[in-house]
Amino acid sequence: MDERALRVAEAVRTAGADWAVLTAPASVSYVTGHDEPAGAGRSPFAGGPAVAIVAADGHAVLVAADADIDPGAVRTDATRSYEAFALPPGGPGLDGLYLDTVRTALAESGVGGTVGVEPATCPDGVRGLLAGTTVDLTAALRDARAVKTPAEVEALRACAALTAVGQRAAHDAAAPGMTELELFAEIRRALDAQVGEPVALGADLLTGVARTAEVMGGPGPRVLEEGDPVICDLVPRTGGYWGDSCLSWTVGQPSAGYARFYAVARRALDHAAETLRPGMTAGEFAAGVLAVIEDAGLSDPIHVGHGIGVTNFEHPRLVPGAPDELLPGMVLMVEPGAYDAGIGGVRLEQMFLVTDGGSEVLSPYDVPRDLSASRI
Repeated sequence: MDERALRVAEAVRTAGADWAVLTAPASVSYVTGHDEPAGAGRSPFAGGPAVAIVAADGHAVLVAADADIDPGAVRTDATRSYEAFALPPGGPGLDGLYLDTVRTALAESGVGGTVGVEPATCPDGVRGLLAGTTVDLTAALRDARAVKTPAEVEALRACAALTAVGQRAAHDAAAPGMTELELFAEIRRALDAQVGEPVALGADLLTGVARTAEVMGGPGPRVLEEGDPVICDLVPRTGGYWGDSCLSWTVGQPSAGYARFYAVARRALDHAAETLRPGMTAGEFAAGVLAVIEDAGLSDPIHVGHGIGVTNFEHPRLVPGAPDELLPGMVLMVEPGAYDAGIGGVRLEQMFLVTDGGSEVLSPYDVPRDLSASRI
């Protein structure tokens, strides 16, 4: 039985429940391997969100539209599907087929007693099928996912490797006269070729002093110029997990001010690698990284970092004051930066695994100390 299902089962027991009926796309993906669309709305072939039914012993059942299921990816004990294309004339329609299939799966599994649900995503129709008491599992599931299983660590390592492909493509292609969108096309071409299919990809791609000082934003029509600073933050998804990364450099020689900002952000990243360890709180760690930036008279207006996994932004969040204890097995994105309207912006990010004795960098790319370095 997959360890992720067992962790969900533990969360069910801790919450005093007998079952979990999960409907958040990230939760369904985590426990079943099913690639449920997230962010762009549910599949047009589905009558409702995919459902993962999990018993207190870890036994799991997936309910989803047949057109959306990839049998090679699903790792549940059983799957219950309904026809998404050939709707019978005069039948109940997609919504009805969906609820009928969920009802059958609940009955076959013997779901009863206290059931843990995710209220923000559980449809009223599904809630109506649960006869017993329900409890909110959202926080317990968030905590269960924060510490990664060995299989997840390897999946995230592969995602980190993919970000390196994109970062190298960006660094090698960036040149005066091209637009940000043209540079982004080179990145996407490299990632798609590496994976062998179109890759889901989020990105901040900013060039020039004014744009990089804005911290975040997608690629646009701006034309790169000699001396421009660049922020390239790539967030690709492969194998059901997300990678994240950010590097900054200049097209040509940097200004003295930008070189200083870069050096400070690089020292902050070094400090993160030297101090990250289990047992400290997320707030203590974040405050130490920020102190490097603030002691240099600079500022970073965003968080120091965040967890990552089946979503690209997971618990814990690395901000001063956060009470969450950092535990072995957590995978964290650490992204110190410095920004100024007259200088531009720098952000440097790597993926870290918290280990028993400290941390390991999973991102297989170098963060140059010298902005004139020809490779990353």
